[in-house]
Amino acid sequence: MRGVLKELREYPSRWRRLQEVVRNPIMREALERAMTRFAQGRAQALEGLGDFQELVELCRDMKDRALDRSRELWDRVQNGVVARGGTFYLAPDAQAAREYIGRLAREAGGNLVVKGKSITSEEIELNPYLESLGLEVVETDLGERIIQLAGEKPSHIIVPAIHKTKEEVARVFSQAWGREVPDDPYVITKEVRKDLRQKFLSANMGMTGINVVSADLPAFFLMTNEGNGRLCSTLPPVYVILTGWEKIVESVEDAFTIFDVLPVNSVGLKYSSYLSIFTGSFLWKKGRQFHVVILDNGRRKALDDPFFKEALRCIRCGACMNVCPVYKTVGGHTFAHIYMGGIGAAWTAITNGLEEAREVASLCTGCGTCLEVCPMGIPIPSLVEHVKELAKEKGQAERMAIRLVAKRKLLESATGLASLVAPERIARLPGPAGLITQERVLERPQQPPFHPWALSRGLEMGKGGEVTLFAGCMVEFFYPNIGRDAVELLTRMGVPLQIMKEECCGLPARTVGEMGLWEELAAKNLSYVPPGKPLLFLCATCMSGMHGYRESGKELPPLYDLSQLVLEKLGGGSFPGSCKAKVAYHSPCHLERHLGVKEEPLELLSRIRGVKIIEGEEAHLCCGGAGLYAFKYPPVSV
Repeated sequence: MRGVLKELREYPSRWRRLQEVVRNPIMREALERAMTRFAQGRAQALEGLGDFQELVELCRDMKDRALDRSRELWDRVQNGVVARGGTFYLAPDAQAAREYIGRLAREAGGNLVVKGKSITSEEIELNPYLESLGLEVVETDLGERIIQLAGEKPSHIIVPAIHKTKEEVARVFSQAWGREVPDDPYVITKEVRKDLRQKFLSANMGMTGINVVSADLPAFFLMTNEGNGRLCSTLPPVYVILTGWEKIVESVEDAFTIFDVLPVNSVGLKYSSYLSIFTGSFLWKKGRQFHVVILDNGRRKALDDPFFKEALRCIRCGACMNVCPVYKTVGGHTFAHIYMGGIGAAWTAITNGLEEAREVASLCTGCGTCLEVCPMGIPIPSLVEHVKELAKEKGQAERMAIRLVAKRKLLESATGLASLVAPERIARLPGPAGLITQERVLERPQQPPFHPWALSRGLEMGKGGEVTLFAGCMVEFFYPNIGRDAVELLTRMGVPLQIMKEECCGLPARTVGEMGLWEELAAKNLSYVPPGKPLLFLCATCMSGMHGYRESGKELPPLYDLSQLVLEKLGGGSFPGSCKAKVAYHSPCHLERHLGVKEEPLELLSRIRGVKIIEGEEAHLCCGGAGLYAFKYPPVSV
């Protein structure tokens, strides 16, 4: 209980911080502009790659094979590196990697290290460590250089300074160089190139990350758009590669398959400007050193976890961030520890621990937009749920709220009392609670709820119908008119219904990490379902909660959304009735992405005489409600 009270006290300050971020017009404009450009570019560039889902299956299988053989493949890489005069070091954790690289930098002489972009070096906090040894570390990727001089962390995995406008960038360089720099991107780039060229020529050690490692040669593949990676790797007398254990693939052909996908999926480019392939030291000078540092830091342990192993397929394309509604609202500095977004929650758990990961995971709405763009088929929403399940020390307040809501009798009593309170009074609550209520219309629970009405109309509990109707809590208490209309429609169509005893569908419990409660509720509901009858849902969330329970091996009856059932009963015929109206349809995330029911609702609407469908650009975007999320993070939800 003490943990719950502590969390509740923390919420108001967290809301205020989020409000500041959400209301930052410069950041929001920069993110919106860039994300829109990336999404449009990706859609155009994908046209030349054929069937995207076929490509996803190819990449997923290719990467899984490599991960299953990773220990054997890395042994092969180590032998190849050593045979060519290089050194190979497997760093068990971040501290070991920092110390090893720091020793190499000191032994290289001088005090200047130039680096190509590497999110892995951010993971181990390498720059502050090297600077503590008295070394100057210079990021040579333009975006990384901007945020290094600004004293910030990357806000995007591919475009680290995406949140900066050209005016802000000009101010950063003006302050760093002590002279006025115009806010002209061409001039800024030219000046940075001139400044960095001297750094490349005088550095004692160069470092880069690596996108992919193929085991057959072996070879190390580095993709850049500025050529800085080649200069870091070839000019200084010591070159160090730092990359993660998960970057391995079996062959050069597999590596090129990834590069067919990576630039297209990340920023909508068919090719990057530079693709460098290293098999050993570039010996332009006698005695040049080549070092390979492979970071474990939780990755090999993740191989043994069926959930986290899926995250190891990530190729860091950043597409999941480009489409994420939360990322576009709060940015990468808020929705991250080091790694950003929903996939960042899993990577934070792997590399930095569950408690840090829970903070990142809690910001995810679970909308599933990332599922549509991940080229490696990673089930990111499931990984987020897994993080929440394992992080027992945090999220106690929302877990308690869900456990209370899941008690049907308690919910019936609470909604009955709430139905007596006028919504406008709730909307004027004082203090922190007012932040939840001030910007949204709160529905008053309706009387009578759906089940008493259905029983009064002759629907029987568990018998007498061809189809079993699962109303769900929202329809039961807040929108019983939806249930009444569905009953009337199907009765007109000659479809006899029966109702059933209901518990909460369990999905709210699943989304906060209460997997045991979710399974318990799903199993209870299934025990109430009459055998052999299709189960009809009026709520996408409830349908998703029951559908997901298939993972436990429990046999389910056929599950139908209302649109699916009506279309099936209509066959090729038209809808029995007309309605002269303009209708806009917003697709629920659970229905469209989690359940794959995309076309049926629009198809049903198109069959109604007199209905004109108005399709909005944002009809498929997350609405921000996400159940408990609207109360947990109201500034982001609104």
